[in-house]
Amino acid sequence: MCIVHSIESLSLPTSVPNGIEVWLIRFNLQAPISREDLLLLSEQERAQALRFHRHADQLRSIVTRATLRSILGKKLMRSPGKLRFSANPYGKPYLLGDTNLEFNVSHAGRFALIALSVHGQIGVDIEDCSRPVDFESLSQYVFTSTEQRLRLSTNEDFIRRWVAKEAVMKALGVGITEHLKDVSVILGRADEYNVESENREWLDVKAWSLAAPVDYAAALAARHPRAFRDEMEQQQVLK
Repeated sequence: MCIVHSIESLSLPTSVPNGIEVWLIRFNLQAPISREDLLLLSEQERAQALRFHRHADQLRSIVTRATLRSILGKKLMRSPGKLRFSANPYGKPYLLGDTNLEFNVSHAGRFALIALSVHGQIGVDIEDCSRPVDFESLSQYVFTSTEQRLRLSTNEDFIRRWVAKEAVMKALGVGITEHLKDVSVILGRADEYNVESENREWLDVKAWSLAAPVDYAAALAARHPRAFRDEMEQQQVLK
């Protein structure tokens, strides 16, 4: 991949179980698009990326997808260019084939996140806190009454809550706009969020705040089957 971009593995909160990884990509948005990256993508991925008019948008899409393919290929010991993907009814992508490896991606500005999990569904989000947001007007549309009782005072407050909520919705694999008011995501102890919902099937989600670059906010969420819960309980015993 193009050497003008960098990728690093993020240190995660201590309560995140083993088997979950998050990678941070730093883009050089003025760099040319790498032919090597383009060749890793499927024809559909290339066409989708090149539909963007701005060079920066094309580059973010191409580099993120090529990096995802490279990471998944190494994990699965398969050729990155031969991996095949599909998407659920809400557009969340997943790998085709017999694999227990789940992934999710998000990009904003000069950065992207790639999250991997062997435990179950995963969601991740990163946003630029410096972009202007009418948080007072938007809050009534995106946050539940429980969330709205926790007053927002700055643009950054809104975005930090938003990334956590979007990560949770992506881990659930449901439509974000359709179900925003069905889940409350409240900051708990340390870097953890508490997830509340009347839908009991959605209470198997855990979320965390991630260390993000300056002026950015990021969050991770994971939906855990029984094996995941057992590991989390064991971690609590060891603390």
